[in-house]
Amino acid sequence: MSKEIPIEIDIVNQINHDSNYFQTKIDCLNASDINYAHFYATYMLHNIPCIIKNVSNDWKCSKEWVLDGQINYEYFTQEYGDLDAPVADCNQINFNAQCKCSMKVKDYMSYLKNPHKEKLLYLKDWHLRRLTNGLFYEVPILFASDWLNEYALDMQEDDLMFVYIGPKDTWTPFHADVYSSYSWSVNIFGRKKWIILPPGEEAKIKDSFGNLPLLFDPNIHKNVKHFEIIQETGDGIFVPSGWHHQVFNILDTISINHNFINACNVEFVWRALEDNLVSVEKEIQEFKDTPEFITQCQLILKSLFGMDFEEFIKFIIHIAQKRINYFNKKTTCKLFNTYILQNNHITFDLKKILKIISFIENHPLVSKIISLHETVPQIIHIKKSINKALK
Repeated sequence: MSKEIPIEIDIVNQINHDSNYFQTKIDCLNASDINYAHFYATYMLHNIPCIIKNVSNDWKCSKEWVLDGQINYEYFTQEYGDLDAPVADCNQINFNAQCKCSMKVKDYMSYLKNPHKEKLLYLKDWHLRRLTNGLFYEVPILFASDWLNEYALDMQEDDLMFVYIGPKDTWTPFHADVYSSYSWSVNIFGRKKWIILPPGEEAKIKDSFGNLPLLFDPNIHKNVKHFEIIQETGDGIFVPSGWHHQVFNILDTISINHNFINACNVEFVWRALEDNLVSVEKEIQEFKDTPEFITQCQLILKSLFGMDFEEFIKFIIHIAQKRINYFNKKTTCKLFNTYILQNNHITFDLKKILKIISFIENHPLVSKIISLHETVPQIIHIKKSINKALK
């Protein structure tokens, strides 16, 4: 039987406060010293990054993936060798992005253990947990509220839970996370250097076309607020919504990374969805009077942002219904087969969803998308159900 750990918060009616990112320092916490409710209210609700020490000490992968102070190449080859994994070439750039291919894990391990490397190849965005159904790590309790992967697992869709493996000097370009989500990253082995910028600072380094550089260079991009973080083995980093960042592997490194959304940042996600739609509409505004304009905008929005309006609404409805089922005593709300949401937490989730529903209802686009005609009644129904549950 899997263990069950209740998670609860102290807040119910508190709203997100605007944070003064220019006075922010990056706090360094110890995983054993901080409780869930404090982390939720202090860091996630305020959209503030932090470092968390000693996260992965007891994880299965920390013992199996590392041997005698180095990556256990033979274990990866034996256990995962015939699996395919996505690999980026850090020296091959096309359209301002690293060129990618697929490699067998056994071939990548042969490359990784060779001290004479002709290429800088970074295995990244590897869905190892899904591919193997393996429980080689435990989702930290601090990140248990994860609507994005909760939805993906329920719907048997692509999750956002990844393994990264890269030699010294591999890197991830300057970016903000998909959907304007949160992310967490834990080093199983090695060392990384992060550079992260508070929301809005990235606008200072855009070119005349509004494009961001492949890398942020503090020596070139002057007067831009940023933080440098060194992440050691066992360290976790929480990256909030809208914080652009880039990552360099100072040593050969393995990490586990999740993107996630919850009640604290779902409004960021909604605003980002709206903003991306506005940008799309401006790009093809010459077709505004055509019958296909709205549909085409949604198709482009999905390709750029990762989801369109209808998918976002279905996502919100699904999470809401699960929380309502708890209040109706139909089920417990269990996350990652371990964590059980308690009353205040579920109440807070539902109140935030109500706020998002009001944004959706007031958006002029919703009533115009034909495919949403079936979804709109679901929104009305779920709103009534939430209000009833919260009475």
